[in-house]
Amino acid sequence: MIKMTARGFELKQGAKDGIEHELKRVERMLPQNTDFEITLSKLTDGYKCDITVKHLGSFIRGEAAAEKIEPSIDLAVDDLKRKLRKLKTSLVDKKRKTGIDELAVAMEELDEGGEMEEVLPSSGIKRTKYVMLNMMTDDEAIVQMEMLGHTFFVYLGEDGETKVVYQRKNGYGLLVCE
Repeated sequence: MIKMTARGFELKQGAKDGIEHELKRVERMLPQNTDFEITLSKLTDGYKCDITVKHLGSFIRGEAAAEKIEPSIDLAVDDLKRKLRKLKTSLVDKKRKTGIDELAVAMEELDEGGEMEEVLPSSGIKRTKYVMLNMMTDDEAIVQMEMLGHTFFVYLGEDGETKVVYQRKNGYGLLVCE
């Protein structure tokens, strides 16, 4: 399923057809029941394209900005393909199949002749963030997570326990740290 959203302008049928055509380059790299969410935004100096792929609770996002709409879509698709190749390297080549075995098996099919990015075990962390945990209810944490556009949110529960709320296929999940 493909869900398209345009922010700041009206998306014409020709652009919609172009997006669907570009996504066919990516669809063959993924399992069948994969959902796409495309958000095109009008910026002051061009366009931004965000493509989010959702499958069994996994999210992969490609994004790009350019002066015209077509290059922003092409660059976002290229970014998404690069991330899918990186995921393939991580899941298949290193035999790290965890809770997303179906996606890992589908990634084994990926072989376009392009170079795979090598991911070293300890070089995967590119950025560290420090967060202040705020005390809140579970519902407040869900709202905060959705406002941030993240798939998880860490907070301090009213009972003083550190908790993580996360998105699931059919709702939300909660991890309570001991």
